Amino acid sequence: MAELAQVMARIQGKVRAYVLFYTPRSSALGWENTDLRRSAAQILSVTVLSDVDGAEARRFGAETSGHTFLFDADGRLLFNGGITQSRGHSGGNAGESAVVSLVNNHTSERAETFVFGCSLTNHGQTGAGLPCLK
Repeated sequence: MAELAQVMARIQGKVRAYVLFYTPRSSALGWENTDLRRSAAQILSVTVLSDVDGAEARRFGAETSGHTFLFDADGRLLFNGGITQSRGHSGGNAGESAVVSLVNNHTSERAETFVFGCSLTNHGQTGAGLPCLK
């Protein structure tokens, strides 16, 4: 979430960001009450929403947590990928640079990057088969 906060600071209110958190339909009351969700909600210009049973992730084709999409005002996809260099990595990277450049300069050398995070289709496991904590 720190990387998203850095991106949003560099584009200073020029976009509205929505961060969706996978939420099982059958989850217990308070299941969504996590530090990560609270951190996302504190980022300027970010709206946090629940993605019940991953319906929105499927609609957009996101299979990994951290998948980032950037659309222009007409709904055209400008960027599709991750904004971290690796899972849990913070610091400059191609995805972050692409999003910032697209928003601030309306151009970028890249429109796609790899996404590193937890699998959204195999809940509780990363793509590498390692535990993924909520």
